[in-house]
Amino acid sequence: VLLREGTRTVLSMQNNYQGPPEDFAMVVPVPVVLQKENVKTLTKEIFDHVDQLDSPRLVEYWEQDPCYEPPRYMESDMAGALAPMAAPAEAPMPKQYGVKIEAQFTVGEYEIVILSATDSSGLDRWLRDSNYKIPSGSEPLLRPYVQSGSKFFVAKVDSKKVTFKDGMAALSPLRFHYDSDSFSLPVRLGLVN
Repeated sequence: VLLREGTRTVLSMQNNYQGPPEDFAMVVPVPVVLQKENVKTLTKEIFDHVDQLDSPRLVEYWEQDPCYEPPRYMESDMAGALAPMAAPAEAPMPKQYGVKIEAQFTVGEYEIVILSATDSSGLDRWLRDSNYKIPSGSEPLLRPYVQSGSKFFVAKVDSKKVTFKDGMAALSPLRFHYDSDSFSLPVRLGLVN
């Protein structure tokens, strides 16, 4: 579920993953470095509610005046809404990767790392060498994001914190938000799956 208002983008994802929880990894390009306060886990009931809302039904809606112009936000109004920039969590990785850990934290059962990269093949190698299970053929799809200066929201599951339902890992949905003037939907990496 993707929401956008002004410069704020909120992305909520429910993963339908089958396999050992320690093999789960998710890589999402984002335009800024996310901090722990920008990321949270959700209950599955939220997506059940969204599913009910978007299922076919007959309703009548009132339409807002199409000529209405909402008030413009002043830059000074948005200053308090931005997440504070924190110092990097760790020193940069070795130069041969061209990857830097910008932030690192845990949310629910997820170990989150926010990366920046100067080379897509270095990012691909760093993810593999750091035991992230990513599909082969990911490097060409990472390249446009690296070239545009995107950061990478990378989530891995701590298998000790996972709950199981009917013999399958029940991963919590994730939601994160950020402020950026540009709007994009990072879907190219989904092609590799």
